[in-house]
Amino acid sequence: MEINGKLIKQITETKYLNVENTERYRPIMRVFFEHYEKLDYWLYKEDVFNELKGNALFVDYTIELCEQDLNQLVNWQSLTYFQDTDNVATVDEFKNRKYRYQMSEYAIAIERFIIELEKLSAKNSSLEPKLFEKIKNLIEQISNANDLSLIHDYFEELNYNFTTLNENYKDFLKMFHEAKSDELMKTESFIAYKDRVIKYLRDFVAGFQMYSLKIVDLIEKLPDDFEQKLMDNLITYQKNIPNMEPNFDYDYLREINLGKWQSIIKWFKNDSGMPESSRLKNAINDIINKIMKNVAAIIEMQSSGINRKEEYKHILKLLCNASTLDESEDIAVVTFGIPKVKHFAKLEKVTEMLDINVMDIDPLYIELKSHSRKVREVTIKKAIQDKTLEKMQQLEEITAIRNKEKAILDNYIKSGEIEIKKLGKISQFERRFILSLITNGLYKDDFVSNGEHGIKYIVVKVSDNYIDLVSDDGTLQMPDLKIVFGDENA
Repeated sequence: MEINGKLIKQITETKYLNVENTERYRPIMRVFFEHYEKLDYWLYKEDVFNELKGNALFVDYTIELCEQDLNQLVNWQSLTYFQDTDNVATVDEFKNRKYRYQMSEYAIAIERFIIELEKLSAKNSSLEPKLFEKIKNLIEQISNANDLSLIHDYFEELNYNFTTLNENYKDFLKMFHEAKSDELMKTESFIAYKDRVIKYLRDFVAGFQMYSLKIVDLIEKLPDDFEQKLMDNLITYQKNIPNMEPNFDYDYLREINLGKWQSIIKWFKNDSGMPESSRLKNAINDIINKIMKNVAAIIEMQSSGINRKEEYKHILKLLCNASTLDESEDIAVVTFGIPKVKHFAKLEKVTEMLDINVMDIDPLYIELKSHSRKVREVTIKKAIQDKTLEKMQQLEEITAIRNKEKAILDNYIKSGEIEIKKLGKISQFERRFILSLITNGLYKDDFVSNGEHGIKYIVVKVSDNYIDLVSDDGTLQMPDLKIVFGDENA
């Protein structure tokens, strides 16, 4: 960071925001800004006074006080002024100076910022996957454009969309980390629209994953000198625009443009660490998991409360209707358990039937061994068995399976991808292998490696529809996905 005079100088133009009589200064500046937006740049003190006089807060306001406020704003450099001599007819009129006032450049930027702050509470942040498509198209258009004006327009639009994307996703994710949102997700009312929230997030991730890969591929294909040429073109365009400031710092402008471009590149592809796009993907997946856990806990709490309530009522009825003490004890044993229990470990289940009688099950004999240190179990020495043949047989079976999988891969790698809906009927072995690839690659935002076959691939969602995967052992309905294979450097 370079510390220069611009950085350390006082900004007097902001003083009207937080001083005595701010309640007068701020309305005056807002009057000037509204006229500026209508291309009416210069105002007399009478124009400002007439606009304010109609407001209930300025009933006692005078033209003299208005002139005093305007002069103070001029001293703070929020306003500039000049003497209007166009309609002067006499010497007295010239002596009684009549001024016209205009906002300074700093004041215009400050008022714009203040209006943004005023709208902040009403801002509705959202995740728009279309922004990724726009960013991808704009990078492509910048790389192909030759006209300086088009390059500048595309670059400005690219920065606008990128800034919107950054602000929206950070504001949207911030909502899920606020205390009130955390409490809302734990209430029963949240269950009603949790499906819409999850679908919204997953649709965004799907669009983001599709276009982010294309953006990374587009960035990697840019020439090595593209960044240098882009900065040169932008500065050349700026120099062709007439500038009233003779000592304008074009080197600083170039540095700003370079920083914007490199921020966009690093957001999608960061060679020195995790890119921000991956952090966004992980953050959204964490939110989805958090929602699912909260909803599952709410549903379990609801069902548990209902079931327990009915059970308690039934037990109380049984205890109230018991005629003898023995009958009450039998109910208590069933309800609260046996007072003294012996547990036997490692007992295998004989059957899964719930209504079978205990007398119908064969007895189980358990050999009890002494825990005394004096009694030692007799060990029988056995010769080491040669299992080389069994190992060779297992190795041959595993190798045969791997060769079969490799043959399937070689068949599909030629086309570069496996689009599930175009497969037709496949064998049971192929179905299991393809589903195993999808399982390992699903919800990954980058290429995953298959170490057994030395391939890299990524699973991409084609559409929101569901398709049928037909195999020898039946039909599986699943999302519309495809497996895209990458090269060794993917």
